[in-house]
Amino acid sequence: MPSRLLLSAMFVVAVAGIARAETWSSIPGISCDAPGCTMLESNNLLISNPSLCDQPGDHWRLFPQDPNGINLRGWLSGGIVGNVDSPTSRFHGPYRANEFVLNQLCLVAEKTLPCDGIGIGGRLDYLFGQDHFVAQSTGWELRQDGNSHWNRELYGSATPQLYLSAGNEAIHAQLGHFYAAVDYESLPAPENVFYSKSYSYQFAAPFTFWGARVNWTPLDSLSFQFTLHNGWDGFDRVEDHLGFQARVRYESQDTGIWTAFGITTGDEFNNAAGLLPGNEEQFANRTLYSWQLGFPLGCQTQYVIHHWFGLQQNGAIGGERADWYGVNQYLYYTIDDCWKLGGRFEWFRDEEGTRAGLNRPSNPNKAPLRGSFYSLTLGLNWTPLPNFALRPEFRADIFDGSALPYDDGTSDTQFTIGLDGVVLF
Repeated sequence: MPSRLLLSAMFVVAVAGIARAETWSSIPGISCDAPGCTMLESNNLLISNPSLCDQPGDHWRLFPQDPNGINLRGWLSGGIVGNVDSPTSRFHGPYRANEFVLNQLCLVAEKTLPCDGIGIGGRLDYLFGQDHFVAQSTGWELRQDGNSHWNRELYGSATPQLYLSAGNEAIHAQLGHFYAAVDYESLPAPENVFYSKSYSYQFAAPFTFWGARVNWTPLDSLSFQFTLHNGWDGFDRVEDHLGFQARVRYESQDTGIWTAFGITTGDEFNNAAGLLPGNEEQFANRTLYSWQLGFPLGCQTQYVIHHWFGLQQNGAIGGERADWYGVNQYLYYTIDDCWKLGGRFEWFRDEEGTRAGLNRPSNPNKAPLRGSFYSLTLGLNWTPLPNFALRPEFRADIFDGSALPYDDGTSDTQFTIGLDGVVLF
């Protein structure tokens, strides 16, 4: 209890400090015309995929960009996270500690859709690095039993997106492989303020879907998404079951307040944590909903809250339902075009211990980890060039539950300091 109170107090102090920064009117370059006045749905650090319907940005590109052709681009990200406990396994959660990591070398080939009329497009993303493990699909990079086809444990490759599209920017259909678009955070490094990922991103929701999707934007302020998919991160599973995902988003053009609600449901493997005996393994309904709300707290300060709830029928020991749920809070303050402050506070509850810890074979921090994870992250983004950013951060994690998930199973607290760089090309 004292640890949780301490972590909560640290977040309150951080929130107060970032909010107080709103009064720094004496700093040159801060005005109500600054970039922070634009309320973004995602927590984009760099605009890695500007719409061709908008004015082109200042990003340098290695390959020539043709509005009517197939364009190539990419990014490179890597860094180091220092863990004060120096765990022998070099793992803190799913990621490696105290060593330089190449997280993502990503290449994108894309033909975009027209702003109006009807066109044919598509996209292929290829990713190499330690982040490949969250982009793998059963029956593609992984075999049906979960074993790897070609990747090694630490470094590997994946294709997180591979789809054809038809229509225009207002309404279009996609067929193939694409991001699930359920969580607030995302896989591409340029689209995140923080180097480390939240528990909700790692364990609560699907990363990608294989299937068919329709995106419809009837108004600038309103958009809908409907998806038929083959399960969470599944291309070809032992049993293929049709799943459904829907999402609606609304943003006020006057106030900058936005909200989004998404839900996905379908039959999924009920023993992902390996806790059930073989005769209880089956496919049963898994449902997850996600609600997000963001709004400005002044000209350059933004606040986002994200709540989710997931359930797996017959997923707990004894055949009971397994539940996981929580809340993330984000606070951003844009100082100027080059500097941005961020704070993230998360509560993640794994009720039956069936979600957290499902990672790599040599990682000793495995399920069941029944209880609540609390995490506070404070970060700073420095973007001296449109194509380059550095992201230092401090993070504190506390677990209140039935196990010791940190420092190779010897501690219920963890403190890390990280730094990574992101380069667009």
